[in-house]
Amino acid sequence: MQSAELRRLIVRHRHVAPMLSVLLAATDARVHITDEDGETVLDRDSRSTPEDAPVERHPIVVEGATVGWVEGPRPAGAIASVLSYACSRETDKRSLASEALDRYRELNLIYDLAERIAASPHVADVTAVAVAEAGRLPSGGVGFLLLESPTPGRLTPHPIDDPGALFSEQPTTEGLLSAVFGGDPEIVNDLAADPRAGAAERGIASLIAAPLKVEGVRLGVIGTASKEPLEFQAGDLKILTAIAALTAPAVSQAQRYESVARGDE
Repeated sequence: MQSAELRRLIVRHRHVAPMLSVLLAATDARVHITDEDGETVLDRDSRSTPEDAPVERHPIVVEGATVGWVEGPRPAGAIASVLSYACSRETDKRSLASEALDRYRELNLIYDLAERIAASPHVADVTAVAVAEAGRLPSGGVGFLLLESPTPGRLTPHPIDDPGALFSEQPTTEGLLSAVFGGDPEIVNDLAADPRAGAAERGIASLIAAPLKVEGVRLGVIGTASKEPLEFQAGDLKILTAIAALTAPAVSQAQRYESVARGDE
């Protein structure tokens, strides 16, 4: 919680400010409230409190972190506890609102992606849409997608011949992407420190990736990467796995369509 937020809660919040005023009036205590940097938020004098009364100093704590201090005679501890509770409640409300907004955005992304992917039966079009969406994660980065080649054992970047592709063709048995291909979604914010990184991945600083699979059959890998260090978060992985879940069956269907069109079946 920033200093400005603490000041707003104490001075102007429609619930916290009146509650604090009632508490101060009831105790008639001399109180000095500061933020974590020592800047004064509220300074209340009291004629009924002796100048030589013992002064206590109590922290205002939110989620285990000290965001401010209450100094004054004995009621200071109770005031600090009340403010800690009020600030924590406000933080929880904001977290819930933020979570609800994130879920709304995720649903919009899923509906939009599903509609766009369903608009074309071709692999190139499906992968282009998926790569574009993977490149829009909140933490940044560039989207990428690799599919297993018709000859098993190789991962090929898609859309094919994309000049902006971060990765070239590579085996399914080497490197971090091969581990994701055969395993689970991963966040690797320091690729240089990961012993699984292959030669094709050494130019990447941070990466987040998820396997593309349909009914147990693995088709490839989708993800987002950056040549500059990034801090991908759990929220990014949640969105990426949703993209992967929509992309995999669309790719599988497009591959079957193109196979039939070529007369392979």
